[in-house]
Amino acid sequence: MFVIREALIGLRRNGLTTFIAIGIMFFSLFLFGLFLVGTFNLFGVIQAAREKVEINAFLGRELTDEEREELSSKIKAMVGVKSVEYVSKEKALEEFKLEMPNATTLLEAVKTNPLPPSFKIKLEDAFTTPDKVSEVSEKVGVFSEIETVEYGKSWINRLDHLVRILFLFDVLLGVVIGFSSVFVVANTIRLTVIARKQTIEVMKLVGASEHTIQAPFILAGLIEGGIAGAISAGLLYLIYMFVSRFFVHFYFPTNSIIIGMVVLGLILGYIGSKTSVKSTSMEVSFETPNV
Repeated sequence: MFVIREALIGLRRNGLTTFIAIGIMFFSLFLFGLFLVGTFNLFGVIQAAREKVEINAFLGRELTDEEREELSSKIKAMVGVKSVEYVSKEKALEEFKLEMPNATTLLEAVKTNPLPPSFKIKLEDAFTTPDKVSEVSEKVGVFSEIETVEYGKSWINRLDHLVRILFLFDVLLGVVIGFSSVFVVANTIRLTVIARKQTIEVMKLVGASEHTIQAPFILAGLIEGGIAGAISAGLLYLIYMFVSRFFVHFYFPTNSIIIGMVVLGLILGYIGSKTSVKSTSMEVSFETPNV
């Protein structure tokens, strides 16, 4: 109870500084959470795009049923292959007409079907990266029945590049927010420590331990971080409810965001207060004198 009471007294006596610290931490965590939610949804779009990654293996000639089944089985047995679908010349022509309706007149002028039969090869999620897709494509192209292999190399590379940029930006943003929040909390607690110098001296004289003296300041940092995290999580959830109801629904990991923001706030508050207590130990000694 003593630690809690002293922590609350310290926060109340430095009300303006405490309010500013919570406000800055809240703003930092809110921006980070906002970007995190946006990243989650963008990664969802990227994952959906990756699920559409496929290899088109075009055949040099029509195969018999036995040849087709044998080749299909060999491709299915390859590592990383999820499914194999045979596309006949007729089906390829139908799909082309659906995808390119403006080219119907041109096709009607051609008496024969110019499109070759092919295999559509779906890959496992772990094999949708550029290197893995290229590796599987090379193996598929080894079969003599396969004339050409295509898999949209350029857009798969762009997709992979986008994922790397998002991941790097997330990490950098997290580091910047972390350092800024720790700096704010550390300086807030530092002012509290210096302002309560006389109280600390009295506690030392009556024999209070170093841990007992430091605990209220660390708890104050935890309270500041926890409040900032809770407010940012609550505001993010309200924005999600509003946007989803009146505009567009999007993915929002409610439990992860709420718990994550609060925990992150507590961690930043603890690190900031602990750093401050150590840095001010030269100005206000926390060591209990030996009697």
